[in-house]
Amino acid sequence: MSEGGLRALRHRNYRLFFGGQLASLLGMWLQLVAQSWLILRLTDQASYVALVYLAQLGPGLFIMPFAGALADRYSRKRILLWSHAAAFVPALAMGLLTLSGTITTWQVMGFALLTGIARSFEIPTRQAFVPALVERSDIPNAVALNSILFNSCRLVGPAVAGVVIARWGEGWCFLLNAALFAPVWLALLSIRAGDEPLGPSTGSLTQSIGVALHYVGATPVLWSLLGGMAVASVVGMPYTTLLPSFATRVLGAGEVAYGMLTSAVGLGAFASAVALAMRRSVEGLERWVVGAGLFFAASLCGFSQTTQLWTAILLLACVGLGFMFMMAGTSTLLQLRVPDALRGRVMSFHTTVFLGAFPFGGLVAGQLADRYGESLVLSGAGIIVACGVLCFGRVLLRGMHAERAESLAPDSPSPPRELSPRDA
Repeated sequence: MSEGGLRALRHRNYRLFFGGQLASLLGMWLQLVAQSWLILRLTDQASYVALVYLAQLGPGLFIMPFAGALADRYSRKRILLWSHAAAFVPALAMGLLTLSGTITTWQVMGFALLTGIARSFEIPTRQAFVPALVERSDIPNAVALNSILFNSCRLVGPAVAGVVIARWGEGWCFLLNAALFAPVWLALLSIRAGDEPLGPSTGSLTQSIGVALHYVGATPVLWSLLGGMAVASVVGMPYTTLLPSFATRVLGAGEVAYGMLTSAVGLGAFASAVALAMRRSVEGLERWVVGAGLFFAASLCGFSQTTQLWTAILLLACVGLGFMFMMAGTSTLLQLRVPDALRGRVMSFHTTVFLGAFPFGGLVAGQLADRYGESLVLSGAGIIVACGVLCFGRVLLRGMHAERAESLAPDSPSPPRELSPRDA
């Protein structure tokens, strides 16, 4: 990657943050893969894998908007420190119980729930924290580098997890995740930014969320971005919950092949993040976001019909490429259009539809897969995603065109001032 593709790393605070997130995300993927494989081994039911995803990611649907409101009021750095500390405890406990051979299905679900609550505070706060670490002109590059980091770990983590599970068992994945929290805390403590509260806000947290919802609802570009992301996440993303059962039932593969399938998604997503980081401008990015959503849907339909491992790996790389470009491009466009006083809340809406809502779709997908098979469920999901992307994409492209036309008009009004924390 050229030097321009790494320009956000010029900033010391962002370099520290980047290093800490490397450890955090690697550990997260180790735990997610081990958790899914463990629950499938204990129950032999795809629906139980979906239930674990629901337990870990479902709380975000309710917690993330409030977490975003807190991130707009209080020290984002301190929220990150406490949320990582809360996620450490279930990782350590699950590792010890698994190695002792006493872990149960409901304990896995309980620890997944605790992890999900902690992550629900961490994820939107992390997204809102990034702009404080770089100059405004470097925000798109920082978002893209975050995507590269996420998908590098998604590429390496599942492959490592597959080997560790095959040789030593799932428990060691959980303990490795627990150990990787140490560099996360050290990095956050070393960052000299984001430690001060943004300032007091009037009204309750619910009223504060309402202000942000009204802001989004009044801006077609924002609600169309979030709407398209919601369809792709709720309907399309549940393919991840079906991967363990697809690997065993359709492909006749084991844990190492399952790790390879998950890593293939990361490989495609990594490629899309690199492409986004290399972009010098966000001009026309909205068209690429719509195209990426359609490519994701088509790749998902193709994957649903394959019965060969290497074909499945190739198609999953395409799935990862399309979805991640859509997600990171959406995040970039949102970050550049949201005032800092509302950033935590609006980005929490993004993470809510990206992570908080899809486990409910996964629960339905798991139930349907046990009854009708993974292939039929995945092909139907791809068709629905394509229709949703086309509908919301049309609104997005029209909204972006209207914004540009207004900005070029000789008598166009000056842009509204950014809201202060007190206004918000």
